Amino acid sequence: MKQLGKIGATAALMMTAVAAPAAVALQQDDGPKLAGETWVRTELFFGTDRPGPDVTEYQFSRFVNDTVTPRFPDGLTVLSGNGQWKSDGKIVRERSKLVIILYPADGAAGSGKKIEEIRSAYEKQFQQESVLRTDSTEQVSF
Repeated sequence: MKQLGKIGATAALMMTAVAAPAAVALQQDDGPKLAGETWVRTELFFGTDRPGPDVTEYQFSRFVNDTVTPRFPDGLTVLSGNGQWKSDGKIVRERSKLVIILYPADGAAGSGKKIEEIRSAYEKQFQQESVLRTDSTEQVSF
């Protein structure tokens, strides 16, 4: 995200990153037990504005194919959007990409390392100050 520090981008997007615990209690005394397994859901928010020409659809697609998919070959979701935040009193807007990755909670440590590699690679390749990451746990079944 152009011209923002890591903390500023996070606060400005008004997203709260939640550390993903290894397990979550999903049954309450008076509620039904949820079916499925506990997995971690990581969302990565990629800005496309940068010095010079913005990141193109083709460049982002290549990044996903070359950098993200090899680390998470079992699947992911890519969504396109428009992001905004406040910087120096002004609203800044840019096209953005959201990548959603789900992985078993029992493998979260290894997956977390791969996600940090993805973030670092994007920041370096596309001159970005940060890639926003959020983590939560989900109950999934296939």
